[in-house]
Amino acid sequence: MTIRCCFIAGAMAASRARILLAAACSTVLPACSPAPKVVPITDIAFPVLLISGSSPRDKNAHRAEVQFNQDQLSHMRVERYMGPRDPEIVDPPIVIDRNARIFDMTEIKGAHGSLWMMVNPTGQMPITFKLTERKAQGIDAARALISAVKFLGRDLDGERRAERITRIAAAQTMPEMMAIIDEMPPPQPPQ
Repeated sequence: MTIRCCFIAGAMAASRARILLAAACSTVLPACSPAPKVVPITDIAFPVLLISGSSPRDKNAHRAEVQFNQDQLSHMRVERYMGPRDPEIVDPPIVIDRNARIFDMTEIKGAHGSLWMMVNPTGQMPITFKLTERKAQGIDAARALISAVKFLGRDLDGERRAERITRIAAAQTMPEMMAIIDEMPPPQPPQ
């Protein structure tokens, strides 16, 4: 009789534990969001805009550059590759394709080791990465990201930025915005 009572008490305790576990899972699991969708580089529409370099000290992303093909996007300058490892830089690079689809560039891995990077500190290095879709998509989300960029294209002088951001705000397509970003800076007068 004692053995039977111990068995019943054990079964009831196990049953309570299963009920508690089920209750905990039912409250936690719906709160989890699905993993972001990873998109292969072959599924994005080129040219793309690469935005990189934001930090908590400086809320603006550092730079936006047009990448015209898969090869350009798959190579990164060594100093830009080392940037995401900088504890000051918190956001992954952002890729916006021609159709205003927006992705985070994650899990960036260089093809070369640290010795190669020390010998070639300004070189271009082949990289691999994953593109994960962001929640915010479309032309308005792209425009908001671009307007937070400090330097547009090859223009490292921020003086033309306000005029170009105004033109970007009026642009209706990503190719129009990319053309504004990729404009050559005016020639410097001789001194």
